[in-house]
Amino acid sequence: MFRAAKPAVVGEPDMPQSIAQVAQEKGAQLLQLGRDWRWQQLESGWRFSDERITLTELPLPQVPLPNAATALAALSASGLNVSEAIIRQHLDKAVLPGRFQTVAQQPQVILDVAHNPHAAGYLAGRLAQLPKQGKVRAVVGMLHDKDIAGTLACLAPQVDQWYLAPLEGPRGASADELMAALATDRALAFSSVTEAWRAAMQQAAEQDIVLVCGSFHTVAQVMEAMETEKGSGK
Repeated sequence: MFRAAKPAVVGEPDMPQSIAQVAQEKGAQLLQLGRDWRWQQLESGWRFSDERITLTELPLPQVPLPNAATALAALSASGLNVSEAIIRQHLDKAVLPGRFQTVAQQPQVILDVAHNPHAAGYLAGRLAQLPKQGKVRAVVGMLHDKDIAGTLACLAPQVDQWYLAPLEGPRGASADELMAALATDRALAFSSVTEAWRAAMQQAAEQDIVLVCGSFHTVAQVMEAMETEKGSGK
C-alpha cells in the first residue's frame, strides 16, 4: 500500500506504468529498481547500491537475490540505523519458507513454490550450483492456468526423473496435462501429490536430491505428509 510522502520500493524489473501512476496519485516516493537502486551478482557474492549506501562482496542469501536486494532497498529507504556489519552477519541466514528450502538430508529434500518460468529459471540456476553425486527427482503439481510448458522447460535440464501429480480443485492441472507438456520418457504419473512424493522418496538414494515444486499447494501437501510421517515415527 502506497502512502503519501513515504518511500515505495519496487523490485519489479519491468515495472508496469500503472504502479508509477498510483504512486503519483498517492504522493508516495517511488524508488524503482534500475533507477533509484541497483544490485548485481558478482563472481564472489553480490553488490547493492542506492543514493545512501554501496555494499560490495555481500554473502549470497538463501532467498532469491531479487528478494534480498529489494529488502535491502526497503531497509535503506526506511532510515533505520542498521550497521553494515549486522547486514553482512545476517544476510545469508534469511530464509523464506518454501523458497529453495532444504528440509531434509540424505536424500536432500528441497521445497520451492516456483510456479512460473521466471521462478523456475531461478530455481534451475540454484540447482545447477549444487554439488551433485546422484539424481535430481522432481515432484511436481501445478495449476492449469499457469505456463506449465514454460515452467517445466526451465527445470528440465536439471531434472533426471519426474513424479507428476494432479492438484485438486477446478484450477488444478492433471498429471496427464503435465506429462503432455514434458513429452519425456523420464516421467511417472500419480493420483496425488502425496503418492508422488512417497514414490520419489522410496526410489531416491542418499546422494539424490528430491525437489518439490510447481505450486504452493504442492509444497503444502508434501509438508503436511512429512509432518504426518514424523508424528507417526516413520
